[in-house]
Amino acid sequence: MKLRWWNRIGCGAKWLLLISTLMVTYTIWWWIDSAHCDQQDEHSYHGICLMRIKERAERGDNAAQWAYASHLETAQKESEARMWQLRAMHGARDGLDLRGEMLGYCDRIPGFDARTVETTMLRITQSSPDAHLRLLQLYIYPGCGAFNLEKASAQIPLLTQCAHLTLADYLRHAESAHYSVPHPTRQAIRSNIALCERELADPPPLGTTVREFMPVRRDSLDTLRRQLASLEQ
Repeated sequence: MKLRWWNRIGCGAKWLLLISTLMVTYTIWWWIDSAHCDQQDEHSYHGICLMRIKERAERGDNAAQWAYASHLETAQKESEARMWQLRAMHGARDGLDLRGEMLGYCDRIPGFDARTVETTMLRITQSSPDAHLRLLQLYIYPGCGAFNLEKASAQIPLLTQCAHLTLADYLRHAESAHYSVPHPTRQAIRSNIALCERELADPPPLGTTVREFMPVRRDSLDTLRRQLASLEQ
């Protein structure tokens, strides 16, 4: 009796009903699965996760603003992405709010002129000392009007974290520009290497302060020592 209605409908209607059921089931699963932001990145944000990120961005969450901007850029909505990127930059409050986009877009995208980026970073360093790493990276970033090895040198003694990769870049730029690295700066680099040694033995927790994109490794420290030693020859 319960299946009589099924027998009465035609084959085409049965297939249509089956396909509709599968589509509805998939849609429900897709929305439930989309709530797991830890399984997504800016290239795959969708559904509930994307809605949450947008809501957080609108409430002023800096990390969400950068993430939502990256998603929009991936979706080729560049004008809207730029709006969120600028909003995130100007709303930055601590070192972790200073993102690599600020370096990459420096003097390449309207609103990210070198002076504005530098001013933002200088403001952050007053209350977030770990931001000196970002400022050092800005001063040695090629193609940006903020490039200045003297200013970069002044940032090195202020570093609060291991900066082995950035310091290696600094020394390479100094060599190519025939810039004489001041003795106090060399001493500051040695002090940073000692800090790197401590971090190599006891890695700090992730996500608490500004870090370089790659954890410190023994071969990187050895390379940095050789670069530094070459200045003494």
